[in-house]
Amino acid sequence: MKKVIIIGSGPAGYPAALRLKSLGADVKIVENWTFGGTCLNRGCIPSKAILEVAHRYHNFKDILSMSEGSFDVKLSWEKIKEHKIKVVEGLRSSLEKLFTMKRIDIIKGKARIISEKKIEVTNGTEKKEYDFDNLIIATGTGPSYPPPFSEHKEMLTDSDKIFDIEKKPNRLIIIGGGVIGIEMACFFNVAGSDVTVIDIMPDILPSEDKTVSKILKNSLEKRGIKFYLSKKIVDIKADGNDKILIDDTGERYIADEIMVAAGRVANLNDLNIEAAGIKHNRFIETDMKMRTSNPQIYACGDINGISLLAHSATRQGEIAAENIMGKNIEFDKNIVPSCIYSWPEVASVGLNPDKAKEIGINVKVKKSYFQALGRAIASINTEGFCQILLDNNERIVGAQIIGGPATEIIHTIALAIKFNMKADDLRSIIFAHPTMSEIIMETLNR
Repeated sequence: MKKVIIIGSGPAGYPAALRLKSLGADVKIVENWTFGGTCLNRGCIPSKAILEVAHRYHNFKDILSMSEGSFDVKLSWEKIKEHKIKVVEGLRSSLEKLFTMKRIDIIKGKARIISEKKIEVTNGTEKKEYDFDNLIIATGTGPSYPPPFSEHKEMLTDSDKIFDIEKKPNRLIIIGGGVIGIEMACFFNVAGSDVTVIDIMPDILPSEDKTVSKILKNSLEKRGIKFYLSKKIVDIKADGNDKILIDDTGERYIADEIMVAAGRVANLNDLNIEAAGIKHNRFIETDMKMRTSNPQIYACGDINGISLLAHSATRQGEIAAENIMGKNIEFDKNIVPSCIYSWPEVASVGLNPDKAKEIGINVKVKKSYFQALGRAIASINTEGFCQILLDNNERIVGAQIIGGPATEIIHTIALAIKFNMKADDLRSIIFAHPTMSEIIMETLNR
């Protein structure tokens, strides 16, 4: 029986453990923090718990225009935090019970590689060694603090700590216009904070289609979120309760709270990966089978830098598990959906027009707007569009959606790309009417 040790119990580690156990391996999983990792405890789940509250509140305020009475409903930061804790603890408890039922050993402590076949786990004053046939490293990432923010961490918050601040800030500055920054801007804007987003880049969501990013930015500006782009912050100061940012032109930005959402860094500290001959450059280097430069050791999820998304991590963990047990499977980046839980929602998969041009693929772009859909009009949710990219053979190679339940609709396109479907293949599917998913049929018929 193969002995496999997994370091990290997040969205890469725990699915790998479950798959390995189902395939007959002897599995142990090491966790130095809280079971479920960043995604369950600090990232995807808690953020979506509070975003869902804010989104419903936002929609509720739209409905007030049809009411006869007057309502004065305010969000409670304390009750929102209680909701977040309840969601996280419930899911974590269920996951831990599943591992107990499956008889997968959970080892508490900090892991350190001491050779190509052995790790050491430290828990308080106790140290214990474990040998393995294969190792999966799934330790994820943590918030990045580039200069000058790295020198003022005590004054700042980040995506790990934002849910635990004592009170909702009246004025919030978010450093970074990426996915985390935009989602948090949406929440705190609806919660009543004066929100400002500052980024050194010229556009928000730089990895998304430029038209999508522009439309989202315009939508958020209409709701009162302020953006200062192409701005380089050079200094941070405190003045009483005020926190002050200064850019390279001398302009000052003042807030009660400053959240740094400027990317992620790999959690490699003290792992001692060199002891096993593992190559790394900011992230651990792997092939698409998730193997490191040591073929007996795998690295999955954010730690390898291939795709910093929880669902990518899960698939990578499963791929590593299956390859360890004798299969030969590779990770396909082209079918990984990117989802942003702003409102309007944003989702994409495969190529966008700029990426297609960059790699020399001629594409036809078909586009339609939610404002033409009966369900969208009836539900007062007409903002945004869908665009689908076809190659010269009418094969579906990508899509971008802004608006509606974009993060749910995008999976239909991912499936089409996975199975090399052409436009006519997807056109032949009967979409229920009226639904928001009809946007796909409408787009292909343009």
